[in-house]
Amino acid sequence: ELRHIEEMLELIKKPAGRRIDLPGGLVFAAEYDRYLLGSNLKMLVPFPELEGEHQITLEGVTIIPGWRISARLRSVEMPKEANKNLTAYLDYGRVKTGLKVRSGKTGDRFQPLGLGTEKKLSQFLIDSRVPRDWRQRIPLLCSGEDILWLVGYRLDERVKVTAGTKKILEVEFKRV
Repeated sequence: ELRHIEEMLELIKKPAGRRIDLPGGLVFAAEYDRYLLGSNLKMLVPFPELEGEHQITLEGVTIIPGWRISARLRSVEMPKEANKNLTAYLDYGRVKTGLKVRSGKTGDRFQPLGLGTEKKLSQFLIDSRVPRDWRQRIPLLCSGEDILWLVGYRLDERVKVTAGTKKILEVEFKRV
């Protein structure tokens, strides 16, 4: 009906992250740089659901629902080409033991690459304009409770490769 169209037009003038329910089970959402209309907006999220914590095998491949994760140690020479979004290079000397993958938790903090201080994960995702429905599905590569990498987004400053790096940990995520 016309009133639904008017509601959608009003919604796009408001801050991102708002949504309205429409007849027939449809939902209209205004995100940062896109407008979504559908019955299940979670279907548009590029990451599969991630439940629980999954240990990562160093120097091997780990399969978890929706992902194939490979991790290996390499010399300090960086490769010429890599999938920038889903491959990370970390200073292995700064990584604690027990690599795992999990989704975000309330209160998570990390130090985004290039930022001199820690930041709440939730605030980083808002500032990076990550749509609300996507946020809980972004895999986090962790060591203990420390977040090392928001897969596809940002590495933690404290594990970046520097001139003093002796071994590089290469971690690659692939959708399966």
